[in-house]
Amino acid sequence: MFSTQERLKRKTPAGGINRRAYLCLLVDEYYETSNLEAQQQVTANLANFAYDPINWTFLREAKAHELFYDIVQQSTGSVVDRLLLLHAIVGLANISLDPAIAEFIERSNGYDQLRALLEKYQTDCEIVCNALTCYSFLLNDTSTDQLKQDKGLVHLLERFKRSGNPRIANLATVLVADLQ
Repeated sequence: MFSTQERLKRKTPAGGINRRAYLCLLVDEYYETSNLEAQQQVTANLANFAYDPINWTFLREAKAHELFYDIVQQSTGSVVDRLLLLHAIVGLANISLDPAIAEFIERSNGYDQLRALLEKYQTDCEIVCNALTCYSFLLNDTSTDQLKQDKGLVHLLERFKRSGNPRIANLATVLVADLQ
């Protein structure tokens, strides 16, 4: 359910920490701990907050999108915990509808990072589905032309269209149609 400012105020207890400060603390906690379980919990919470557009400004200010992107970027070059990666791609997909975040992803070589993620984790349904969803949310006039020219992506999408997994096949089919 999407929130309103009034609902957020009602849900915050007297003397409680506000949403902006809480999200900043979560991002800080991720970087300050080396405990994998704590990092997983933080990324799961941040990805859940990214679901509601009312949180996007707060997440942007806390630089949660950069945290998500860093995890995705690290995963294409080395081994990253699957749950951290899953939370990161879910969070990135959730928040990628925010125009400022979409611009950040585009400027940060994000399309190539998403393709590398698809190539490396093509047998992981959850990661593939969320990466394809992120691509779908990022499509605009400029990116459509750029993505059409990405032969590696087009080849992957054609292969995913034939996947035995209907979720992957359907998402790939929709994405290919959107690119035409």
